[in-house]
Amino acid sequence: MKNYFYSALLSVVLISCNSKPTKEEITQLNGYWEIEKVVFPDGNKKAYQVNEFIDYISLNNLKGIRQKVAPQLDGTFLSGVLKDKIRVIDSAGCFFLKTKSKFTKWEEKVVSVSEDELVLENETKITYYYKKFIPYDKRK
Repeated sequence: MKNYFYSALLSVVLISCNSKPTKEEITQLNGYWEIEKVVFPDGNKKAYQVNEFIDYISLNNLKGIRQKVAPQLDGTFLSGVLKDKIRVIDSAGCFFLKTKSKFTKWEEKVVSVSEDELVLENETKITYYYKKFIPYDKRK
């Protein structure tokens, strides 16, 4: 019975984190991220054409902040006073963003991260697809 339990647990871990980002890739979380789409567990999708706010992530030694900011036409950003604290945790073979705000806390699995794309999955299996934000004054 004990061996069955450990085999089942190992299978779940291997299936859930089959393409874990590397620690070096995790440093690419730093920067401005614009949401592109959300995919729900039932397969439904919601696309975002225009984003009034984007996420700013700043990490140092796997700890930092996540903040909503409003991009301006001149390349600057307006930011609010709320800054959520985040930590990157390596657990069960996956990297997780643990976020703590003034009002709540939550956890998201880092499915993938690169220089241009970020994919996060929350505890209810909703997947968020982000692209690196390009300031309006740098777009062609």
